[in-house]
Amino acid sequence: MQGLIDHGLAGQHYLDFDKSNCPSDSYSIYYGLGQQLDFIHSPNVFRVSLAGVRLGCYLLRSLSSSRSSNSFLDVGTGSGVHALLARKLGVQDISATDISPYSIEQAKLHEHINFRQPAISFCIGDLFGNLPERQYETISFNPPGWRTPSPSLTQQLDIIEPTGQLPMEAMFYGEQIIARFLDNLPKYLAPTGTAIVGLNSLVGIRDVLNKYKERHHGTPPLAYRLMERHTLPLLYYSDHWQATNKLLKSEFEQWANQDLAAYSVDEHGIIFWSYEIVEFYHSK
Repeated sequence: MQGLIDHGLAGQHYLDFDKSNCPSDSYSIYYGLGQQLDFIHSPNVFRVSLAGVRLGCYLLRSLSSSRSSNSFLDVGTGSGVHALLARKLGVQDISATDISPYSIEQAKLHEHINFRQPAISFCIGDLFGNLPERQYETISFNPPGWRTPSPSLTQQLDIIEPTGQLPMEAMFYGEQIIARFLDNLPKYLAPTGTAIVGLNSLVGIRDVLNKYKERHHGTPPLAYRLMERHTLPLLYYSDHWQATNKLLKSEFEQWANQDLAAYSVDEHGIIFWSYEIVEFYHSK
């Protein structure tokens, strides 16, 4: 759920279906090594973002053919992109979960489009909720990218909340969700496993990690390391999102003044944020 994609501005990152019987809102993403996935956009589910593409490319490099027998869990699967990519790479034990039933239905549709036969275990639940008690070798997570909004912003967003589309709150509360994810992660991560998490600098990465260490008195059960960092423009998902431009910039500025977010603004007023792929693993 990172970033907001304007379909026109980001069009160069997607390849249209070359199939006569596919809907006009179909699109494809090519990751490399011959791996391509086909999707149908739904207004209730996040279209695969630039950040989602970056995380997928990292998974492509991380999930080598020698690890195809390992287990894989995609938390907050959304369109199902990373679970589907794991299947493309030959992983056979794959689970995917999302709090939104719309996302799970869309992910199942995408599995049918790309593979025809079902193999991924899909689950509706909040983070690890409703999952069986087991551990996974690889866990991927692309959490909401922005911090909890101020009461004043929340009130203003409620006024312009779109209907029949993704709620604006889907991008907020990231630091709270990441905290709950990290606190529950050790139970589901195999002893030698790795969790691959995409973090948005607008969530306040240093604040999130510092508070994680504080909750465990300086010795958290998981260690972490930065694997990649990408600078991405803040693009808008719809006209409703575009209407919040000034409100969001004011909110982001308040976060930055409190050292709770990091970003830059170019001469055209476009915000650029940092997408950071971080690996978490059990402390030794």
